[in-house]
Amino acid sequence: MARPFAYAALAAALLSAPAAMAAPGVSSTKPADLPAGNYVLDKTHASLTAKLSHMGFSGYTLRFTKLDASFSYDPKTPEAAKISVTVDPASIDTATGGDAFGLKFNKELAGDGWLEAAKYPTITFVSTKVDVGDGHKGKVTGDLTFHGVTKPVVLDVTFNGVGSGFAPGSVKTGFSASTTIKRSEFGVGKYVPLVGDDVTLNVEVEFDRK
Repeated sequence: MARPFAYAALAAALLSAPAAMAAPGVSSTKPADLPAGNYVLDKTHASLTAKLSHMGFSGYTLRFTKLDASFSYDPKTPEAAKISVTVDPASIDTATGGDAFGLKFNKELAGDGWLEAAKYPTITFVSTKVDVGDGHKGKVTGDLTFHGVTKPVVLDVTFNGVGSGFAPGSVKTGFSASTTIKRSEFGVGKYVPLVGDDVTLNVEVEFDRK
């Protein structure tokens, strides 16, 4: 006979639970609802892929498996947000498999004539301007340093939303971004134009507030 009372007590507790106990997931797609603070990358849920033409036969896609990023944000001055990204070029992954050929191909692209990761061990992006646009889609301008060359690039950014992670009281947010660069402008011109000069970068990232 105690079960109905127990169920009622549980329901009352859930209904009266604080906001910190909100269900995980996106609760708002408005940047104004993103709390001020410093945010760090959730590396488990982050990806950077690069796509370029391979002899005109395909849009060949590869990825970098080691990246980090952070940003500071204040909803009162969103245009003042500062974003910093680092990528390990040696983490290039062609998804050709873990066999000898696949590992050899990854090493080749990270090596001489291509990314030269031993000489240029870090790719960085540091924002210089944030255009929030309509709040959902905007642009971030920044300095991309790749293969020892620094050039300005513009990212098209989509704000995917803010909400709670699985930890009570946590704040999580996510973005999608893309841009296209010419690799030859960064000193990586091997086999251009047979292998495409234009490289489209696609980013999917989630951040946690510190």
